Amino acid sequence: MKLFLSYPSGQRELAERLSLALEAEGHHVFMDRTDLAAGQPFHQPLREAIHGADAMVFLVTPASVAPGSYALAELNIARQRWRRPGGHVLPVMVTSTPMAALPSYLSAVTVLQPGGDLVAETVAAVAALKPPTSRHRWWPPALAVLTLLALTLAWLAARHQQQEAAAAQARLAAQERVLAEAASARDLCDSGAHAAAYGQLEALAAGTEPLPAVLDAREDCAMRWLREMRAAAGRSSFAEQVARAEPALVQGLARASGRRAADLRAHIGWGEYLRSREGAGGGDPAAHWQRALVDDERNVYANAMWANVLLHRGGGIEEALARFEQAEADGRDRPFLRALQFGGLLGGRIETAQHAVRVADRMRREGEAIAPHHRDALWNGALGSPMLHADMRAVVFAALDPPALLQTFDWLYPQQSVGSDRRALWRFVRATLLAHHGETAAARQDFASLAAELRDGRHGGRLLDEAERGLQALQGASR
Repeated sequence: MKLFLSYPSGQRELAERLSLALEAEGHHVFMDRTDLAAGQPFHQPLREAIHGADAMVFLVTPASVAPGSYALAELNIARQRWRRPGGHVLPVMVTSTPMAALPSYLSAVTVLQPGGDLVAETVAAVAALKPPTSRHRWWPPALAVLTLLALTLAWLAARHQQQEAAAAQARLAAQERVLAEAASARDLCDSGAHAAAYGQLEALAAGTEPLPAVLDAREDCAMRWLREMRAAAGRSSFAEQVARAEPALVQGLARASGRRAADLRAHIGWGEYLRSREGAGGGDPAAHWQRALVDDERNVYANAMWANVLLHRGGGIEEALARFEQAEADGRDRPFLRALQFGGLLGGRIETAQHAVRVADRMRREGEAIAPHHRDALWNGALGSPMLHADMRAVVFAALDPPALLQTFDWLYPQQSVGSDRRALWRFVRATLLAHHGETAAARQDFASLAAELRDGRHGGRLLDEAERGLQALQGASR
């Protein structure tokens, strides 16, 4: 390149070394006043040299940027040559000079501040400048064409970007609308309108690329539907409902793993069991539960469903209890687990009733709420009228130690919540538990007052007989 080297008079030696190094790299260097013939005026040759140069190297010192310096005059000529200094003017910091002292034209580009050898770093920086291009007469019109082309491309790019942004915004709005509809359908499913909610989610998932959140909501609704499914004669059978809900679970398995896959398999097995209750099942539900437990050993659904079906089909009690224990360890969906526990343990087998009482005791100790219909199931299956029979009393007494049994009974059926239709039987059962606990005096008083009221009201039957037996047993024990 043709280079113009501008320097203050105090840096002539450095300028000469730099000039020699640049010329060694193939550059042609004009060293300002040293290149002028003796007696030749400064201004015109300098102006021509700068206008003929491809770049200027400006050595920065406090003297070179001081007002009135000749270097500043050369810089003003350079400013006329190159309106923008970038790529043409290379300022090199020789002596520490405040940046605020530099002319704005000079500070518009990065000032080279050598950390090592100034000459070597300056030569390298010059090499990084753009080499000059050939000047041809077709350059101005070509430049105009290129400028027009660049502007056209920039306009097209901006328009494309606007279109892409608008399309992205439309897609985002559509996704948000779909997600809102899916959330609404999920709430509808949770409220018990399973078929209607599932239909809405099917419609949302019908596209070529359904959102994962929509697929999750559809699978969750299908599983809830199966857990809460009821059949109505002449209206909707188990088989019909399962046939509609099951495909979502099967499709979900293709993208599920671990616990999620186990949940889906467990509910597919439950669907097979519901079909079998109508004589329409062809598959073995236990096979699905067994496979689910490979993915998630403590899965609440697979374990609880398997245990419940074992009890209803007369299977091993110990195996069922072990599976219920695993289901409890999962820690999820306690209401569903309790429903299957009470439904299976209070299903008519006297030897399993004590385990239902133990479940209620655990719920009491852990502060877990119990549903009213589960209280009713315990009353009807263990702690109410069954307590009029000695064999059931023996089973219940074996469930817990006497203090825990009495506390669990009072937790389940506090006196103030017992209706008039159950009041007499409640008094008998509580007196029986008091006697079992060793509170003889209180039990004797309760048995006596209950028997007297029943006799006065001319209410005979088994309740009066058992109350009198309980009183006689306590009187005999006291003697």
